[in-house]
Amino acid sequence: MASSIESKIREAAGRNRDLLNILAQTDHALPALEQQQRYIADLQNEMTNVQKRLNELDKIRQKELKDHQSYRDSVMKRFAFKVSGKKEKFEQRAAKEEREYFDVLQQEHQATEMKKSIETMLAEAARVKQGVEQDVARHNQAQRDLDSLYDSIFKGPTPEFPEEDAKEKELTETLQQYHDARSKAESEGQAVKILQDAQASMRNALLAMQEALAYSTRDMFGGGSFTDMMERNALSQAESRVTYARMLVDQARRFSPTVGQLPRVNIAQGSLMSDVFFDNIFTDMMFHQKIEQSAAEVERCAMVLNRELQAAANRQRSLSTGMDAKVKRLEDCRVALQKIREGVFDRLGEAPPAYSE
Repeated sequence: MASSIESKIREAAGRNRDLLNILAQTDHALPALEQQQRYIADLQNEMTNVQKRLNELDKIRQKELKDHQSYRDSVMKRFAFKVSGKKEKFEQRAAKEEREYFDVLQQEHQATEMKKSIETMLAEAARVKQGVEQDVARHNQAQRDLDSLYDSIFKGPTPEFPEEDAKEKELTETLQQYHDARSKAESEGQAVKILQDAQASMRNALLAMQEALAYSTRDMFGGGSFTDMMERNALSQAESRVTYARMLVDQARRFSPTVGQLPRVNIAQGSLMSDVFFDNIFTDMMFHQKIEQSAAEVERCAMVLNRELQAAANRQRSLSTGMDAKVKRLEDCRVALQKIREGVFDRLGEAPPAYSE
């Protein structure tokens, strides 16, 4: 029997080392796949919500378009209001319908842009998931092969080798601790990536607010309708970027609840009435002050986001530092278990004493 076990040990030594190396290289894959699956599920949920919002806005837009066209194209309504001396009221109602229609168009545009961003994120997440799945498959196959290898040698209970059983139990507990810690680190790392995307979106919002301020300044000195249009477009872009950043922060909070929420931001919006019918230096100055206030709110929001990103990055670094120690302990347990098993194999494989009369 001793000869048979010794033979098995010699045959399995190289294969055993190879399988242990594969497990060490792919230990990260299991918790990484769990986090990536959560991330994709979250993105898919966001996509469902955005699509639902687009469907609602499409219905509202069609209704507002009918109302807008009704006042824009109706000669009879215009004539009736003019005859009754309520021409100004007709123009106000027409302006109101036009404003409501373009407000819906703006909301629909923002939702469409958000959908495109989520589609891009989903495609990238699926690509990353595919790579992680390959590592998981490699890890699982190596684990199955190793289990089969050990079963062929340590089949059934081994009460005669209590030190081997104790070290095997220690390895199992250490591996579970590693997976738990790795899962926390993966979650924090995912939150950092999402917050970095939010920070980029917020930077674009700040740039858009600076553009709006520049156009608003020009408008106070007779910029004209083109300046009004560019000013309102810049404000719309800023609002869209802030909304997107807020959505990303909410997403990051699902991975790391420690991440704080962003403060509310009020982006000033232009009015067709003030831009066209009541356009003068005083209304331009009042609206410029509103834009300045909005810009200040966006800056405060950006500062909060920067602090949250820095805090999340610090947490990730702390968890990663502790992860190195857990990886080393896990590897030490594997090596110790292997040494014990090799020792058992050596004892079983020793040649029996020479026979004498």
